[in-house]
Amino acid sequence: MKVLIIDDDQVDTLSIVRTLKNTDLPLATIETADTGVKGLELAFQKQFDVILLDYQLPPTDGFELLIELRAKNDFSTSIVMLSHNDDEEIALKCIESGAQDFIMKSEVTAVRLRRAIVIASERHQLEQQVLETHTELKRLAERDSLTGLNNRHFFEERLTKQLLSSAKDNSSFVLMLIDVDKFKDVNDRHGHVLGDGALKEVASKLNRCVGYNDILCRLGGDEFALLFPIGNNKQYVQKMVNRLMSEFSSSICVDGELLDLTVSVGIASFPECASNSIELRKCADIALYRAKDKGRNQAQFYSKAFHDQMNRRAELERHLKRALVKNEMELYYQPQFNADMKLIGAEALLRWKHPKLGMIPPDRFIPVAEETGMIVDIGFWVIETALKQLQYWLNEKTLRDDFTLAINLSPSQLTDRFLAKKVKNLLNIYEIPASNVEFEITESNLISGEWASEALQKISDLGVKVAVDDFGTGYSSLSHLKDYTIDVIKIDRSFVERIELTKPRQLFTAICAFSHSLEYETVAEGIETDIHDAICKEVGVTRLQGFYYSKPLSVSNFEGKYFFD
Repeated sequence: MKVLIIDDDQVDTLSIVRTLKNTDLPLATIETADTGVKGLELAFQKQFDVILLDYQLPPTDGFELLIELRAKNDFSTSIVMLSHNDDEEIALKCIESGAQDFIMKSEVTAVRLRRAIVIASERHQLEQQVLETHTELKRLAERDSLTGLNNRHFFEERLTKQLLSSAKDNSSFVLMLIDVDKFKDVNDRHGHVLGDGALKEVASKLNRCVGYNDILCRLGGDEFALLFPIGNNKQYVQKMVNRLMSEFSSSICVDGELLDLTVSVGIASFPECASNSIELRKCADIALYRAKDKGRNQAQFYSKAFHDQMNRRAELERHLKRALVKNEMELYYQPQFNADMKLIGAEALLRWKHPKLGMIPPDRFIPVAEETGMIVDIGFWVIETALKQLQYWLNEKTLRDDFTLAINLSPSQLTDRFLAKKVKNLLNIYEIPASNVEFEITESNLISGEWASEALQKISDLGVKVAVDDFGTGYSSLSHLKDYTIDVIKIDRSFVERIELTKPRQLFTAICAFSHSLEYETVAEGIETDIHDAICKEVGVTRLQGFYYSKPLSVSNFEGKYFFD
């Protein structure tokens, strides 16, 4: 073991050296430094296992030296602070700033010093492991596992940063949304394995088109995004379009199969088309829709002339405002089973059946509801309707005592300071045990802030379960577990859909083991095949959900299928 003592007091230094030699530590080297400058130089030049650092080190103090040591990214030596001053605030400040321990010089004995060094070394090793794990999780979370490109999470962060930077610099940038034409036909005709290979080739082609400052991401499926600044070079956009179209003019060979794949591109620029990321995405989406509508294999710039799309969106908003009053909203229920295929729960899912437009999918109207604030009223209606239905089932049907009804919460609802009170009132009105109710909030929608944290805590205090939905889609998952009261981990369907492959299966198994070790229930959604079912049961998933068992059902169909009078 190599030890560095940084202390300006020669008497203290000699005393510490003698004490060290009286321990049974395997000491290889003990070096000393009587100034911070010399100590810093030695610490960076040589590799030590532990540094014993005097807090009162002149000309400034040992605390500043501690900060400077920890500021170096690759500095991996454990540090124990020594002081004549018995001040708990100072000790805490040092620990929070990167020291592994803080001991009084008057308490330095062979036993005490040995214990401090051993514990400090072990603690520092654990901290390094956690840091490395977090770094790797962040890297994995920002990379698409199939293509190696940046993923949706990374894209959304960079889009926000690019927008802020461009707004500050008064500069322009372009967002391109790129979609592979008729890619579903490739999967249907050749299977998903070859389809994955085709997506890798598509990613390679796209990579050959981009420049050094361009940001290329896979958003999911066959959709990609490209971000790049244009400054005063407006011609660069057309050059990029020409590159893309030229690159995809040649066939792709995957496993001996020649595929003629083309792409459609939707283009929107900041600040010309929109002033925020949400609107910019919408503009690019509309442009992409137009490109596909015009025959695919082409690029379309967003134009304010696309009023028909905007008008349809406005019309949808008008209809949505009246949907609750006109009783057009309905809850469907997707069952959840245990490994013995016993019905142990269901998820309440909102559906909108318009008398003229027909069944409108949630991904069309939920974003509109969120943006307009209507989601608060709609969300409360969902909670009350679901609890009323649960009351009927509990009283009139035969249900297991541990039956759980999962209800989705929007981020807007979490900002309602009276949410827990409203839920409590409904539980009392309908006389429902809180343990039969679960509220889901997606990981991507977990928002930091006092009201969100307080709302979830108050809900949990009622005895209601709290579930993190779509778990694993962002690198901040682990931090959410400490910030919020969580009972259930609902693993994102993206982990399930490729579970038959080795690495996705290993990751899925690790998430389940991690969750079970913390005594969280686990729910796997998106189970669609025999293999999905078998693996989920094998790793001990608590609740199973997906089209393999049942699609979401209306109340009458749910009761007809699972309840018998």
